Amino acid sequence: MSSREILYPPDGGEIHLDWLDHHGNDCHDNRTCPIVVILPGLTGNSSSYYSIRLAEGATKKGYRSVVFNHRGSNGVKLKSNRLYCAADFEDFHRVVSHIKKLYPAAPVMAVGCSMGGMILFNYVAKFGEKCGLVAAMVVGMPWEANKTGESLEQLINRLIFSKNLVRQINRDLRFNRDMFDNDDRVDVDYALQSSTVMEFDDRFTCRMFGFDSVRHYYTTASACYKIDKVKIPLLSLNSADDVFAPFDSIPTEDIKTNPNISLVVTSHGGHVGFGDWLSPTRESFLDKLFQQYIDAVFKYREKELLGTHMKKQ
Repeated sequence: MSSREILYPPDGGEIHLDWLDHHGNDCHDNRTCPIVVILPGLTGNSSSYYSIRLAEGATKKGYRSVVFNHRGSNGVKLKSNRLYCAADFEDFHRVVSHIKKLYPAAPVMAVGCSMGGMILFNYVAKFGEKCGLVAAMVVGMPWEANKTGESLEQLINRLIFSKNLVRQINRDLRFNRDMFDNDDRVDVDYALQSSTVMEFDDRFTCRMFGFDSVRHYYTTASACYKIDKVKIPLLSLNSADDVFAPFDSIPTEDIKTNPNISLVVTSHGGHVGFGDWLSPTRESFLDKLFQQYIDAVFKYREKELLGTHMKKQ
């Protein structure tokens, strides 16, 4: 990423935005260059492989991109006792508002991966047409988090996926534990003993964000209960073999009732993968679909605005 911008929310913390091509390019005026905001998944950040590929894809198409790093996810010490969760979009709302003030004439869309997709979906569902985005894309987003939890608790998934993920979560908490040691809401030592994501959410996330239980948290965070609230174009890319978003948890029939949502489900792709295993460095299906989608969103909007202007004349 070419430059970092830091926002300072009222709670005393920091929000880090990593911009690529912050100053525009030859394809667009700096004031109007379309912007793609990238939301990484749990423990992800601007250095994550998929974040880099998405940012590079946006640049390839002539657009500006910025990665919204979740608090405590990018190796920088927390300045307040606030982290992030799938149901909390307050920081993202602040980021969108900031970008709209910074570039009021530029169209903005966002792409969220895994938990980042959940945060993005919840934000879009909450604010509808007033969300400040012209479109959204979610990749590998769990549609029903309770079913994701059940999937990750299965023995093989628990050993391969959940154990590794909770190790990274505990690493981030251990790095920032001085911010929580005196917080009466949580027992840091108990949270650090978690061996699964569900255990960590029960011992830490629920207590920090005021949820009664893991089920309460997961239900609140789940996109499947808010499908009718989406008022802007939203593309969801899922894989049928993704243990974080099992195929039977994707509400395909309900999605059909909202013309604003498009769903693409591949047979294979894993969790935010979709790579070409014969040639890993080649553009993946995700890379290609993402680039086609953002190009369609921004170019169609330009044509629509041009047509409206011509009608007024």
